[in-house]
Amino acid sequence: MRAHPGAGTWTAARAVSDLLAEHGRLEEAVTLPQPYVESGTEADAESAAHLLAGHLVELGRVREAVALFQQAAPEPEPLVWTGALFT
Repeated sequence: MRAHPGAGTWTAARAVSDLLAEHGRLEEAVTLPQPYVESGTEADAESAAHLLAGHLVELGRVREAVALFQQAAPEPEPLVWTGALFT
């Protein structure tokens, strides 16, 4: 049996987290998005934070969910004019 190509990725973690939540296993579902909130790519971190916040709210842990979105977002890199319209 071969491992699924998406195993170990945010896509797989999100799917398993959703399945756990659907079956009432929210405490377990909360643990899967956490690593991606902390160290995933920007897009993965944002998606993981939304999923995690939803699970936390369902558990009644609203303050923790709100805290996820109150964390300072990194400043975008400033745009620099290079003198060309296209690179």
